[in-house]
Amino acid sequence: MQSNDSILKSGFDNAVQQNTENNAMKKGDSDEYLSDLLNALKIRTLVVGVGGAGNNTVSRLQEGGHIGTNTLNVNTDAQDLYYSHSNEKLLIGKDISRGMGSGNNPEVGKESAESDTERIKQFVDADVVFLTCGLGGGTGTGASPVIAREAKNAGALVVTFCTLPFAMEGQNKRIRANTALNELAKYSDTLIPIPNDRILNLVPNVSLLTGFKIMDEVLVRTVRELVGLVNNCGMVNLDFADVKNVLRKRGKYPSGVIGIAESIGDKTDLVKKTRLAIHNPLLEPDPKQVDNCLVSISGNHDIPLSKINNIVSTVSSEISSNADLKFGAMIDPSLGTKTRILFLGKGPVSPYILQAENLTEDNPGKTVAEFTI
Repeated sequence: MQSNDSILKSGFDNAVQQNTENNAMKKGDSDEYLSDLLNALKIRTLVVGVGGAGNNTVSRLQEGGHIGTNTLNVNTDAQDLYYSHSNEKLLIGKDISRGMGSGNNPEVGKESAESDTERIKQFVDADVVFLTCGLGGGTGTGASPVIAREAKNAGALVVTFCTLPFAMEGQNKRIRANTALNELAKYSDTLIPIPNDRILNLVPNVSLLTGFKIMDEVLVRTVRELVGLVNNCGMVNLDFADVKNVLRKRGKYPSGVIGIAESIGDKTDLVKKTRLAIHNPLLEPDPKQVDNCLVSISGNHDIPLSKINNIVSTVSSEISSNADLKFGAMIDPSLGTKTRILFLGKGPVSPYILQAENLTEDNPGKTVAEFTI
């Protein structure tokens, strides 16, 4: 199957050949020719929400306004899918679940996705596929690895964000979630699992519904920032090759850490918020394990060079001295006096991914609390 790199190259080569034929007597390149090249080289992104939790994330992403990417919601539940919001919708397994959902059974979710792989393939032919889902239930747990596999087979860079169930939801959910996490690790270039229990640690007095909303907002903001980073490649001193170097899988396990923070204060606050982005409390990574990272800094047109220096210097001091670091700056007038920091790193592997490989019913894996003891 032709990779997306070769597809991009083919589009580029075709545009070059057409320009050569049409402008054989000209020495320069016309704006029309350059426009054709830009269209051929445009990065194609897709955000896919799988199951109830994934559909909720994409719906909120869609409701937030223009995000510069195509969105797709996939489900076995026709009613949930109908009330969700996305550019495209895909009801899988019509002959299996008959639009009634998976009944919290991941095997039904998997079988439904396998029965519709030909339809799935029509959607996941993109340069970057962002996948979001909740693990531990039925559709998201069973169908997400199948969709990730098909996206990877199509040549896409696959970036997966998934939530892990609360410990209070029981051992069976944890086992199902860890099994799916192990499968997702095979087909994801970057895989970032976020345990719901982290919310309990950070804001212990919120209601269950509020906790889910907070987690959903974290995923929405993270996906939106990453899509924005990819779409603005070449405009912020960062190109798609830089992003691919950080997101692409190297070795056996997919790794990755992302953090976002906003500063409205002086140098002290700027340094504090930069460290908060690096030490994302929902992921608790070890920054010294980062071997490659991007830092995207957004502010208004008056953002001083000293702010950029403070941010990049702080990142340099927190990660390994041998790590590759590249930064870019974006102008976003809507931020006013605020400065937004996006930290994207490669290297740290989530302990939940590592433990998912050797799980059995007798060894269902640790909870967040057990990891932090």
